[in-house]
Amino acid sequence: MAKKNLHNLIRLRKWDVDEKRRSLATLLRHEEAVIERQHALEAEIQMEMAFAANAPVELRGTLPGYIALSDEKRERLAQALREVQTRVAYAQDELAEAYRRSKTLEVTQANRDREEELELARKEEEDLNEIGLNLFRRRAVAETA
Repeated sequence: MAKKNLHNLIRLRKWDVDEKRRSLATLLRHEEAVIERQHALEAEIQMEMAFAANAPVELRGTLPGYIALSDEKRERLAQALREVQTRVAYAQDELAEAYRRSKTLEVTQANRDREEELELARKEEEDLNEIGLNLFRRRAVAETA
Protein backbone atom coordinates (compact mmCIF):
# COMPACT_ATOMS: atom_id res chain seq x y z
CA MET A 1 0.00 0.00 0.00
CA ALA A 2 1.45 3.37 -1.01
CA LYS A 3 1.63 5.91 1.76
CA LYS A 4 0.13 9.34 1.22
CA ASN A 5 2.42 11.85 -0.45
CA LEU A 6 2.92 14.94 1.72
CA HIS A 7 4.66 17.17 -0.85
CA ASN A 8 1.62 19.41 -1.43
CA LEU A 9 1.08 19.83 2.29
CA ILE A 10 4.79 20.56 2.75
CA ARG A 11 4.57 23.26 0.07
CA LEU A 12 1.57 24.76 1.86
CA ARG A 13 3.42 24.73 5.21
CA LYS A 14 6.48 26.37 3.64
CA TRP A 15 4.25 29.09 2.23
CA ASP A 16 2.79 29.57 5.72
CA VAL A 17 6.31 29.83 7.19
CA ASP A 18 7.24 32.39 4.52
CA GLU A 19 4.12 34.44 5.30
CA LYS A 20 4.94 34.38 9.01
CA ARG A 21 8.52 35.48 8.24
CA ARG A 22 7.26 38.40 6.16
CA SER A 23 4.84 39.40 8.91
CA LEU A 24 7.61 39.25 11.51
CA ALA A 25 9.92 41.29 9.28
CA THR A 26 7.24 43.97 8.95
CA LEU A 27 6.81 44.09 12.72
CA LEU A 28 10.57 44.30 13.25
CA ARG A 29 10.77 47.21 10.81
CA HIS A 30 7.94 48.90 12.72
CA GLU A 31 9.82 48.33 15.99
CA GLU A 32 12.95 49.89 14.47
CA ALA A 33 10.93 52.89 13.31
CA VAL A 34 9.54 53.47 16.81
CA ILE A 35 13.03 53.23 18.29
CA GLU A 36 14.32 55.68 15.68
CA ARG A 37 11.50 58.09 16.58
CA GLN A 38 12.47 57.76 20.24
CA HIS A 39 16.09 58.61 19.44
CA ALA A 40 15.00 61.53 17.26
CA LEU A 41 12.82 62.86 20.08
CA GLU A 42 15.68 62.60 22.57
CA ALA A 43 17.99 64.42 20.14
CA GLU A 44 15.35 67.10 19.63
CA ILE A 45 14.96 67.54 23.40
CA GLN A 46 18.72 67.91 23.80
CA MET A 47 18.81 70.51 21.04
CA GLU A 48 15.94 72.47 22.60
CA MET A 49 17.59 72.38 26.01
CA ALA A 50 20.87 73.59 24.52
CA PHE A 51 19.02 76.36 22.69
CA ALA A 52 17.14 77.33 25.84
CA ALA A 53 20.39 77.50 27.81
CA ASN A 54 21.73 80.09 25.37
CA ALA A 55 18.42 81.85 24.73
CA PRO A 56 17.26 85.09 26.32
CA VAL A 57 15.32 84.76 29.59
CA GLU A 58 12.02 85.60 27.86
CA LEU A 59 12.28 82.51 25.63
CA ARG A 60 13.30 80.11 28.40
CA GLY A 61 9.78 80.23 29.81
CA THR A 62 8.54 78.00 26.99
CA LEU A 63 10.92 75.16 27.91
CA PRO A 64 8.76 73.64 30.72
CA GLY A 65 5.77 73.37 28.35
CA TYR A 66 7.96 71.82 25.68
CA ILE A 67 9.39 69.33 28.19
CA ALA A 68 5.86 68.37 29.34
CA LEU A 69 4.78 67.84 25.74
CA SER A 70 7.95 65.85 25.05
CA ASP A 71 7.28 63.66 28.08
CA GLU A 72 3.84 62.84 26.67
CA LYS A 73 5.40 61.99 23.29
CA ARG A 74 8.05 59.91 25.06
CA GLU A 75 5.34 57.95 26.91
CA ARG A 76 3.30 57.39 23.72
CA LEU A 77 6.40 56.10 21.95
CA ALA A 78 7.27 53.85 24.89
CA GLN A 79 3.72 52.44 24.82
CA ALA A 80 3.92 51.92 21.06
CA LEU A 81 7.24 50.14 21.51
CA ARG A 82 5.83 47.84 24.20
CA GLU A 83 2.87 46.99 21.97
CA VAL A 84 5.00 46.24 18.93
CA GLN A 85 7.43 44.19 21.02
CA THR A 86 4.51 42.13 22.31
CA ARG A 87 3.36 41.59 18.73
CA VAL A 88 6.91 40.67 17.70
CA ALA A 89 7.14 38.06 20.46
CA TYR A 90 3.79 36.60 19.40
CA ALA A 91 4.85 36.57 15.73
CA GLN A 92 8.13 34.85 16.66
CA ASP A 93 6.18 32.16 18.51
CA GLU A 94 3.85 31.71 15.53
CA LEU A 95 6.81 31.46 13.17
CA ALA A 96 8.53 28.89 15.37
CA GLU A 97 5.35 26.81 15.51
CA ALA A 98 4.81 27.04 11.74
CA TYR A 99 8.44 26.04 11.15
CA ARG A 100 8.10 23.11 13.54
CA ARG A 101 4.97 21.88 11.73
CA SER A 102 6.68 22.25 8.37
CA LYS A 103 9.82 20.46 9.53
CA THR A 104 7.76 17.59 11.00
CA LEU A 105 6.09 17.03 7.63
CA GLU A 106 9.41 17.23 5.78
CA VAL A 107 11.00 14.64 8.09
CA THR A 108 7.95 12.39 7.77
CA GLN A 109 8.04 12.62 3.97
CA ALA A 110 11.79 11.99 3.91
CA ASN A 111 11.28 8.88 6.05
CA ARG A 112 8.50 7.71 3.74
CA ASP A 113 10.65 8.34 0.67
CA ARG A 114 13.53 6.40 2.25
CA GLU A 115 11.22 3.49 3.17
CA GLU A 116 9.84 3.46 -0.37
CA GLU A 117 13.37 3.41 -1.83
CA LEU A 118 14.34 0.55 0.47
CA GLU A 119 11.20 -1.37 -0.48
CA LEU A 120 11.92 -0.83 -4.18
CA ALA A 121 15.51 -1.97 -3.70
CA ARG A 122 14.31 -5.05 -1.80
CA LYS A 123 11.83 -5.96 -4.57
CA GLU A 124 14.49 -5.39 -7.22
CA GLU A 125 16.85 -7.64 -5.26
CA GLU A 126 14.13 -10.32 -5.06
CA ASP A 127 13.53 -10.06 -8.82
CA LEU A 128 17.24 -10.34 -9.56
CA ASN A 129 17.52 -13.33 -7.22
CA GLU A 130 14.56 -14.96 -8.96
CA ILE A 131 16.17 -14.37 -12.38
CA GLY A 132 19.47 -15.78 -11.14
CA LEU A 133 17.76 -18.81 -9.61
CA ASN A 134 15.87 -19.49 -12.87
CA LEU A 135 19.10 -19.24 -14.88
CA PHE A 136 20.79 -21.60 -12.45
CA ARG A 137 17.92 -24.10 -12.76
CA ARG A 138 17.96 -23.91 -16.58
CA ARG A 139 21.71 -24.54 -16.66
CA ALA A 140 21.35 -27.41 -14.22
CA VAL A 141 18.57 -28.95 -16.37
CA ALA A 142 20.60 -28.36 -19.57
CA GLU A 143 23.67 -30.00 -18.06
CA THR A 144 21.71 -33.07 -16.94
CA ALA A 145 20.02 -33.47 -20.29
